Amino acid sequence: TEVEMTEQFDKVEKKRYRQFIGAMLAFAVFYYLRYFKHTMTEYNTTLFAMSYKYGFISRGMLGTIWAGLDKILPLDLMTYEAVYWFNWGITWLFSLLVIVFLGKCIRKVKAEHRHNMYYMAIACAIYFFPMFWSEEMFGRLDVYLYILTFICLFALLDEKAEWIIIPIGILCMCIHQGFVFTNANLILVPLFYKIMTEEGKRRKKYILLFAGFFLTISALFLYFEFFSHGNGASIYKEVVAAAKALSENGKGYNKSVIQHEILGKDVYDSEARYHALNRTEFPAFLVLYAPYLPIVIHFFKGLFKRSESGQSKWAHAAFLLGACTILPQYLLKVDFGRYAFTTFTYYIVMVMILMVMQDKAVADQLETTKEKIKATIPVPWIVLLYPMFLMPFYDVIISGATSKLRTLVMEVLGMQ
Repeated sequence: TEVEMTEQFDKVEKKRYRQFIGAMLAFAVFYYLRYFKHTMTEYNTTLFAMSYKYGFISRGMLGTIWAGLDKILPLDLMTYEAVYWFNWGITWLFSLLVIVFLGKCIRKVKAEHRHNMYYMAIACAIYFFPMFWSEEMFGRLDVYLYILTFICLFALLDEKAEWIIIPIGILCMCIHQGFVFTNANLILVPLFYKIMTEEGKRRKKYILLFAGFFLTISALFLYFEFFSHGNGASIYKEVVAAAKALSENGKGYNKSVIQHEILGKDVYDSEARYHALNRTEFPAFLVLYAPYLPIVIHFFKGLFKRSESGQSKWAHAAFLLGACTILPQYLLKVDFGRYAFTTFTYYIVMVMILMVMQDKAVADQLETTKEKIKATIPVPWIVLLYPMFLMPFYDVIISGATSKLRTLVMEVLGMQ
């Protein structure tokens, strides 16, 4: 009977889901064993030395929480080992939240689109799992921002306690004001999508949430960038001493972080050699990812053709342009690996979110693009698995593969 068929399908689907979650856990462990270097850089330990003990300074929240824990716990947390193991636990928490996010999207999507959601979940895992285990990225503030961003996304997908995104947004800005460029789009774009697709009281609710979130993070960004360095000179030596005490050798600290966040200095000129590296490596990155350009064009071109109304087109335009918030980072900063990571994960996560929000145009176009890939490429799985050979992304250097290609080209051209 139809009921028996449905029950059988549920059993099969539940088994498939459990197997997938188990595979993701194994995948996370594999990347941990493959890429974890068992060390932290001075950049990431220095961040724990900055706290609101020195005033309402930028990037001071994490150090404030850490200093508070040091006072109430019967342990000495102001050591490299304590910071190291805390970040180890935080990075595993991030990996588990990634799995929770993937599982939530698979459970919530319509049954007819679940197969494609599995593909998107695999793509998401390939980027997320290895990112924060490398020496450069282990303990980076980004991992804290993504943990908090996932909590906001859980609230939006479940449509429960959605107001929490505003205080979480404030917390994220206090951890790192770069949140406004790198992660906020993952919250603002779904909110804008709901404004464009909902009506009545529900639409008003999302307008208020969007405005509250946007205005608070914007105000905090302006404060931290331009008004939080007034007493920098007077606290400089004390912060440096605290940063050295937290480093692995007890002597090192990151000068760039201290100069920008404590003294308020523009570090653009001092990072000139990194900008030069970016200019020569980024073309290599574009070459390695060029095969994906026709796929992206096919997807978005088809998506806008499927948009049925003006509001739908505005919503999809926001989806397409949402990653533009990262552009100032590419233009002014040097951590191209981080920015490439946030760009790719933005589009993957947003496709998954819009599918859960039952955007028929996105789900149908994803199916059409998948069929186009299958008809064009002899081994379609290569589209999904190819990024595994380019991961993980780092900070200034985008990835090992792009760096090697850059070096090879420069040697051939005699520029090395």
